[in-house]
Amino acid sequence: MTPTRKRIAILSSVHMALDNRVFYREARTLARAGYDVTLIAVHDCDEERDGVHIRALPRVPRNRRPLLWRAVARLALETNADLFHIHDPELLLITSVLRRKTGRPTVYDIHEANADFIAVKDYLPGIVRYPLAGIFRRLEPWLVRGESGLIFADDAIAADFADFTGPRVTLFNYPGDELIRRGRLIERAEQPAPVILYLGGMERNRGAALMIEAFSEVCARLPAARLLVVGHFMPPELGEEVQKYAADRGISHAVEIIGRVPFERIGEYLGRAAVGWVTWQPVAKNRKNIPTKLFEYMAFGLPVVSSDLPSTRPFVQSGTNGFLVEATDPTAHAAALLQVLSDTEAAAAMGRSGQQQVAEQFNWRAMEPRLLSLYEAVLSGPAG
Repeated sequence: MTPTRKRIAILSSVHMALDNRVFYREARTLARAGYDVTLIAVHDCDEERDGVHIRALPRVPRNRRPLLWRAVARLALETNADLFHIHDPELLLITSVLRRKTGRPTVYDIHEANADFIAVKDYLPGIVRYPLAGIFRRLEPWLVRGESGLIFADDAIAADFADFTGPRVTLFNYPGDELIRRGRLIERAEQPAPVILYLGGMERNRGAALMIEAFSEVCARLPAARLLVVGHFMPPELGEEVQKYAADRGISHAVEIIGRVPFERIGEYLGRAAVGWVTWQPVAKNRKNIPTKLFEYMAFGLPVVSSDLPSTRPFVQSGTNGFLVEATDPTAHAAALLQVLSDTEAAAAMGRSGQQQVAEQFNWRAMEPRLLSLYEAVLSGPAG
């Protein structure tokens, strides 16, 4: 327990307040550790949940988000926080203001390889996004020089900020104890329904077209197979494209698109599945960023079929907890899925292996001391 009960303001104009990293992992960990935590993010209403004070920001279109930055700064100053923790690169524009007005430290939490992320944003024309990505690749390290600490979602991101000399830590998006416990409570049938789950946001660079092409090969061999897609599409019209891909191949009846669901409900869909799927393609961003869904699949005892990428290779051992396949080859994806679905005994063993890895190694409990140590270092430093 922190004796002085320091006040923390966690800020995002992009993420939903109940984002799994922002709220379920970090904010709740800090509140349990005794910090007085206020989370300012997109939400329906002000409320207190699990010891975290949520100040709601409205949902606005992307082109109006800059209008939120002043509101974020105002609400942040009202908290009289001892430390400000931001989750969006855009908010680097206000951290200097917060430090100047309060003398308090700021921490930047970097979820993505942001320059690489800009390069795959489909809503930006290529003539704009590639130069913009290049500019941000140089600008972001310059902007973070004033931050009091940095948090990274994986080590590949951390490597891009090697020159930063302040407190820094990598916090992998491993699942928390609650999700792991829920996964252990699932009782799976000896012959589970052949349901393939894709969980999380879907973009073109994450394999939308490959997903349908590979699944159509699965259906040709296993007509009872079903594909469950749980998550949002970016851009939104991609969801319609995926439905058209499925219709063109005559498999619409076998594809169920759920859309975005609250984090606390993902267990419902993990419990329905026989295998978890990662279709990400080998663009720079995906080669660096680790798919959180890997660990959520494993927490629920699901064998994994994943694109073979530098980001997935350390966590999926072919034949042990799933299969790694050539990222761009739909036939390889289909063959691995069929192998899992046709050998239920081996699939169950792979699921148990993954579940054990999550329980013993890939869990948020192992990350909590890292987060708290960084906070202690920042708050005891010159600006804290």
